[in-house]
Amino acid sequence: MSASQPLSALDANKHLVVRWFEEVWNQSRRETIFELLAPNAVLHDGDTDIRGPQEFATLFYDRMRADFTDFHVTPGTTLAENDLVSLRWTAKCHHKATGKDTTVTGISIVRIKDGQFVEAWQNWDETSLADQLA
Repeated sequence: MSASQPLSALDANKHLVVRWFEEVWNQSRRETIFELLAPNAVLHDGDTDIRGPQEFATLFYDRMRADFTDFHVTPGTTLAENDLVSLRWTAKCHHKATGKDTTVTGISIVRIKDGQFVEAWQNWDETSLADQLA
């Protein structure tokens, strides 16, 4: 048997982004937000900027968890170059108020430095989500 090869920097960065979705959304591990998101990180969510892990936790994560349950995010194609990782994903969840199951897709691009996310851009199909809840 041969020893396993260490992950390349690009593969390690891809792993971090997949880990984010698995732990934060699929496992409801809020503490991972504070581990992986750098204190001065900026998330560009459409035309809204969210700064730092605390703001992300309260303005985005907690709000989504208040409205939806049973999150399951499935990672799709993951690409990495230099300090950037791009991941296409599909999220399924249950909307509490309407009782409807929903599916939404999106793409996240993350800049990683020293094992933490320092900047990210995400676009997800909010229109499709609104249509499913109508």
